[in-house]
Amino acid sequence: MTAAGAFHSLFQYKAWSESELFKILAESPSTFTAPNLAEALWHLAHINIVDNLFMGRLLGNAMSCSSTTSEEPQHLSDLSLRFTETNNWFVNYTKFVTETELEERVSFVFADGKPGNMNKSEILSHVLSHGLLHRGMVSGLLPFAATEGWQDHFTTFLKH
Repeated sequence: MTAAGAFHSLFQYKAWSESELFKILAESPSTFTAPNLAEALWHLAHINIVDNLFMGRLLGNAMSCSSTTSEEPQHLSDLSLRFTETNNWFVNYTKFVTETELEERVSFVFADGKPGNMNKSEILSHVLSHGLLHRGMVSGLLPFAATEGWQDHFTTFLKH
C-alpha cells in the first residue's frame, strides 16, 4: 500500500469513527444528562477547528487564526454537520493525492504566531493523530458512548 492509499484508508476510518460517535450522541438519552457533555463538545469543536485550519493550509489558504478553540456553546447537530463536511473533504483529498504531492512543503503561521513548515504528509499525520487524541478525551468524558456501541478502533472500521 502506498502512503497515499494508507492516508485514504485512515481518513475513511476517521470519518466513520466520528460519524458513529455523533450518531450515538444524537440517539442516546444519556447524552442529555451527561455531566461532561459541554467539555466533550468543546474537544470536538477543537478537533474541527484544527482540521479546517490544516485543510486550508493544504489548499494554500493560509487562514489567520489566533485560537484553535471556541468558548461559544457547541450544538451537537451543528458540530456533526461540520465534521461530515470536513471529513468528506479529507476523504476526497486523500483519494486523489499523489505521492509527489505528499512531499510538497507548506509554509504557514501557527495560531500561536510561530512559523510552521510541514510537508503534506506531516499535515495529514497531524490531523489524524490530533483527532484521535481528542476523541480519546471525549471517550473518557462520555464513557457511556462506548457502552452504547462506539468503538474507536481502526480494526473495527476495517471489519465493516
